[in-house]
Amino acid sequence: MCGGRHGASSVRQPRRGSAGMIGVFGGGPVYVPVEGRQLAEHELAAHHWVVARLACHLVRDGTYVVPSDTLSVEQAYALGIHWVDQFFGGIVPFPFVGTKLVTHPLVAMHASAPEGWRHQHPHRLSGVVVPGWGAFSVTDLHEAAGRLLGEGAVRLKLAEGRGGGQQWVVPDLASLKRLLEGEAALAAGIEAGVVVERDLRRPVTLSVGHVVLPTLSLSYLGYQREARDRHGASRYGGSRLCCIRGSLSMLLETLGEPRERLAVEQASAYHEAMFEAFPELVVSRANYDVIQGFDARGNWHSGVLEQSWRIGGASPAEIVAAEALSNGKRQRVEATYVECYEADAVAPEGAEVVYRATSGDGDAPTLTYVKVEA
Repeated sequence: MCGGRHGASSVRQPRRGSAGMIGVFGGGPVYVPVEGRQLAEHELAAHHWVVARLACHLVRDGTYVVPSDTLSVEQAYALGIHWVDQFFGGIVPFPFVGTKLVTHPLVAMHASAPEGWRHQHPHRLSGVVVPGWGAFSVTDLHEAAGRLLGEGAVRLKLAEGRGGGQQWVVPDLASLKRLLEGEAALAAGIEAGVVVERDLRRPVTLSVGHVVLPTLSLSYLGYQREARDRHGASRYGGSRLCCIRGSLSMLLETLGEPRERLAVEQASAYHEAMFEAFPELVVSRANYDVIQGFDARGNWHSGVLEQSWRIGGASPAEIVAAEALSNGKRQRVEATYVECYEADAVAPEGAEVVYRATSGDGDAPTLTYVKVEA
C-alpha cells in the first residue's frame, strides 16, 4: 500500500545538455510553459490561478516551479529543480512515461516501441488497469484491436490526448479501417502511440491523488463530472474531491464504500509499480483516473486509465483544499472544481471564479470556478 511515495527525493544530474531551458532561482512560484504542450485559454487561466494561489498561501520562499507538463531530467536540472518540494508535477526519464502509453503492454516483444520501454512492467499492472494494449504502428494497432474486439467495442486514445479529447470508440475492424482512412489526427498520432482498451458502458470515473507541497501533503478521492459542450460533445466538466492530510494509505483508512476502497487500492498499486519500474521518477503531484463500468457482456470492471504527473484539471480544487488544511484545524475537506459550457453559466454563492470566457467558442468552457464546501 502506498504511503505517499513520491520516488526519489532529489533529481539526478543529467548526462545530456540542458534542453534549452534557463534556470530559475528563488522568488517564489514561477510558471514555466513546456515546449510542445498547447494549452486552451481556460487551461492557461487555471494554471496561472494555481501559481498565484501557491504564492499567496502555500509557497513563500526559494525555488518553486510549476511547469505546464511533465519534465525530463534534463529540463528539471536546467530549471534549478533539485528536490521534490521545489516543483509541482513530475519528472520522467523518458517522454512516454508521462503519457497513457506506460499503462499497457505491447502486442509482442518485437512490436514497435520507444526508447526506454520496459516490456515486463505493464504486465505487473494486470488486475489494476482496464484491459488494453499500447501500439506505435498501424500493424500493431490492428493486432491490438483484434484481440479485444471479440468481447465488445474498443476505445482508442492518442498518447497526448487530454480532457477526453482525441478518442474514438470502434465496434469492429472494418470501422477501424475507415477511421484510419478518414481521421487525420489518429493516422498522424500513431507513431507517438495509441492506447487500445476495452470500452466500458455506464462508466463512473474516480480521481485518486497525492500532492506534496513544501508545507504539507494531502491525498484525495474524487469523482469527475461530465459536461457537454455547445456542440453536444462530451467534455471534462470538473472534479469533486474529498481530501485529507497525509498519504493514500491514510485516505484508505477513512473509506468504507467497497468500490471507493478498490479505486484507491488500484491507484496505490499503480503508483508503486511505476516507481519500481522507473526509479528515476520524481513526483510531487500525482493524479490517477480510475474507471468503473460494464463491458458489452455485462461484466463489471474497475481499473486505472492513466496517470497525471503535472498540473491538471483537478489542481484548482487541490490547491484550495490544501489552503483549508494548512492551518491544522481541519483534517478533511471537500473541494470542487467545475467547468461550465452553458452561455448563461453562473458560479454559485461561495465559489471563486477561475476563468470567464470572452468569446463564444463552442469547444471551450464559458466559466470555470472552484469552491470549498463548508
